[in-house]
Amino acid sequence: MIRQILPIVVAACIAPCFAAEGWLTDMDAAKKEAAEQKKDLMIEFTGSDWCPPCMQLRANVFSKPDFQKEAQKNFVLLELDYPRSKEQSAEVKAANQKLAEQYGVTGFPTVVFADASGKPFGGFVGGRPREDVMKAMQDALKNKEALQAAEANVAKASTDEAKVAALMEVLKLAPKDYVDNFYGDVKAEIKKLDKDDKSGLKAADAHADQLKKEQKEVQDYLAGKMTANTTPAEALQVVKSYPNRDKLLPETQQELLMMEFGTFLNSTGDVDGAVLILDKVAELKPGTEAGQQAPRIKAGILANKDRIKAQIEAAKKAQNK
Repeated sequence: MIRQILPIVVAACIAPCFAAEGWLTDMDAAKKEAAEQKKDLMIEFTGSDWCPPCMQLRANVFSKPDFQKEAQKNFVLLELDYPRSKEQSAEVKAANQKLAEQYGVTGFPTVVFADASGKPFGGFVGGRPREDVMKAMQDALKNKEALQAAEANVAKASTDEAKVAALMEVLKLAPKDYVDNFYGDVKAEIKKLDKDDKSGLKAADAHADQLKKEQKEVQDYLAGKMTANTTPAEALQVVKSYPNRDKLLPETQQELLMMEFGTFLNSTGDVDGAVLILDKVAELKPGTEAGQQAPRIKAGILANKDRIKAQIEAAKKAQNK
């Protein structure tokens, strides 16, 4: 998936309410129209004048009349633009930046499917062909129906235990990236009713908080030790010297090991040694993102072992000139 990292230098389009034909550019106007028409929102966060996947998605899918006709059966279309060259008012910039933060946008394009109040029930990040966008749209609508059924079960629950189970189903169906900002009331209700944490939600949140803390500490540590001129060999020593690595959460240890893998491979060209590091990543906690990526990366580098060695050697020679 191609991801363009959000610089939080925010901008939107020149027109106050409309972008391309069929797309609104003002959240309040879109919510009002969605409520009046009993539709949902399809929100596109885009960098229209600098982000290649955004431009392709707009040109190949979102600007097409046949797509708009189909999408508008269920959705009011909203474009929130973050350009680098286009002019826009300070008011629009501020409004769009606030929305990017509210929806936790970290990459462009980000597409969110939400109800008329703005509460997400699906979405995706990155450029996609028309058929994939249509599938994502239909999947989101199905998930909305499942969420509504789960919420109805919450209302029907006659005991705290049953209500907690129904609320947990709501959380399970809620898009993971939007739970904290848009489903916080559900989490709060579960914690209130589930005093003994039989659901495991309190423990999961505590784990997530600790992981965020450790990841920030790692970032701060590395930022203080490395610069743009740090060589791979020097970076490897910095990563390996991170204090008390064995006491960190498995996910944080995996993050450091993935850094170690990259700097080790680039500094030594030792593919076999790099593979052993990937094996450690997978063994630590197989179900994490890193744990699932490691075997795939291993297979890729083993299949291209000679080519990778040659590329690393060529890069070293170029640096030494």
